[in-house]
Amino acid sequence: MRPMHWWIGGGILAVVVSSLGLATSWSYIKTAWLGIGETIRDATPIAFDLQRLNVAIKDLESESRQNQKFVAQLEVEIEYQEKEVAKLKEEQDKALAEMRKLREALGENKSEFQFAGRKYTRPEVEQDLKRRMDVYQERETELKAKEQLLQSRRQTLEAARKKAAEYRRQYDQLVAKAQALQAELKLLEAAQATSPASIDASKLSEAKQLAQEIEKRIRVSQRMLDAERKPLEGEIPVDVDDRPVTERFDELFGPKEKSQPASDSKQT
Repeated sequence: MRPMHWWIGGGILAVVVSSLGLATSWSYIKTAWLGIGETIRDATPIAFDLQRLNVAIKDLESESRQNQKFVAQLEVEIEYQEKEVAKLKEEQDKALAEMRKLREALGENKSEFQFAGRKYTRPEVEQDLKRRMDVYQERETELKAKEQLLQSRRQTLEAARKKAAEYRRQYDQLVAKAQALQAELKLLEAAQATSPASIDASKLSEAKQLAQEIEKRIRVSQRMLDAERKPLEGEIPVDVDDRPVTERFDELFGPKEKSQPASDSKQT
């Protein structure tokens, strides 16, 4: 089934490219990919991102230690090399002083010379001076090479120290930033925990809209009812006599006669 999926996907991609062109298609694909990435980032909890940051900081801490270790190794190597160069210089100074004594002795017009209780002929002294000079020159070349190497390592050490210090400075800033973000997140979580229950704003808006529509319908029905009660246009309004019936009767037939007293009837 997987090969079939690849064929279908490839066919769809070929249709898109042929329809939109390669450059336009790549723009669509890139935009869609970035959109997916942003959606994933938005859906990722902040606490998870902070955990990822802490993991990255641990990796940086290991790197910072490696930088410090490299600097320490350079420092130790330079210390040993400085001691070696200093010792070689001391030996060269001593060799040069001994050669000067031999040269001073050869300046005298003698056939034999005495050193440390032993006698040496002029050719023996000359041969010894020649050998010493050859060794001196070889060691002088070695000394210059070691001094150049020492100077180069000192420059490397200085650059490594600056890099390690800058790396450590940025690392400390990142650690402080992560701690500050962690504190802000805790404050936010605490505020959310103590805040009242949240209300779905969209549902509230829908309810308000429904209430408004119902109110409009009631108002329309009320106006229609009022319109039915009003007289039609062009019709003469007629007053309706809605007085009590006794009042209407008295008006039509006169008021009720009052009964006369009994004494008046006897007199007649």
